[in-house]
Amino acid sequence: MNIQTLRTFIAINRYGTLTEAARYLNLTQSALSRTVRQIEEEIGAPLFIHHGNRLTLNRSGVKFLGMAEDIICRYDSSVREIKEDNSLFDRSIIMSVSSAGLSIPPLIHGFRKLHPETWFSMRSHEKEKAGTDVQFTFFCSISRIDEPDAVFLAEEQLYLTASPSNPLAKLPSVALSELSSKRFLFADFDNDMHSIQMHYCRLAGFAPDMDNVVDKQVIMLMLLELDEGITLLPRMDNPKLAQIPIRDIPCTRMIYMRKNTHIYETQLAREFERYCIDYFRSRTQRS
Repeated sequence: MNIQTLRTFIAINRYGTLTEAARYLNLTQSALSRTVRQIEEEIGAPLFIHHGNRLTLNRSGVKFLGMAEDIICRYDSSVREIKEDNSLFDRSIIMSVSSAGLSIPPLIHGFRKLHPETWFSMRSHEKEKAGTDVQFTFFCSISRIDEPDAVFLAEEQLYLTASPSNPLAKLPSVALSELSSKRFLFADFDNDMHSIQMHYCRLAGFAPDMDNVVDKQVIMLMLLELDEGITLLPRMDNPKLAQIPIRDIPCTRMIYMRKNTHIYETQLAREFERYCIDYFRSRTQRS
């Protein structure tokens, strides 16, 4: 069993179906089926529970996944360290982004001005699916997080966000507790912003309709522009949307960056971490 076989096993688990894993790996489903059989034969035990095309790990599979991810992390970390030691400086920054996504493009733009040779890989954050090679994960929380690998970046005010044609857009401020009858749009369940939006609605005394969950941020913004609902979002530079202060409940979110301590940290990654902290600090001071 080699490193690529372990990566294939991890990808099959990550995507859940042979179809999606085959598309990601650019392989045929039959090739993946053979790989699964070969892995299970070598291990001497079944690792997956088969539900047609969908595969889920059994108890042995969960145990093997942990070992496989640990091996991949150690391998990738060693390769990175050797490359840097031999002056083959790694110029990549791989990040996973959830609800803090709106803050990331200007962050990347500013860092690339200082390090134009850097290339970024930015992935959508899904629970347990970020990947073992992700260096930084950006996420949000309602309150402070006391974890050694979670770096606090900023606290942002949330605003009621709607189309300029919505009657609420003409108000100087709104009371969230008076909006229970309005149609709210919510981020997808895997997005940190979902729990934050729901928290403040419940704090205002109501549980909105859960049918209005949008899994893509760009689609949510389009629906807001078309006046198909309202939501809670941080300050945005979007002339097609109106953002109204909330007067009855202090609605904020905390932005955090988590560093992957299981992989080798390049000099570029260390510089990026420092830049992120300085960037959000200066942005907070300007606001």
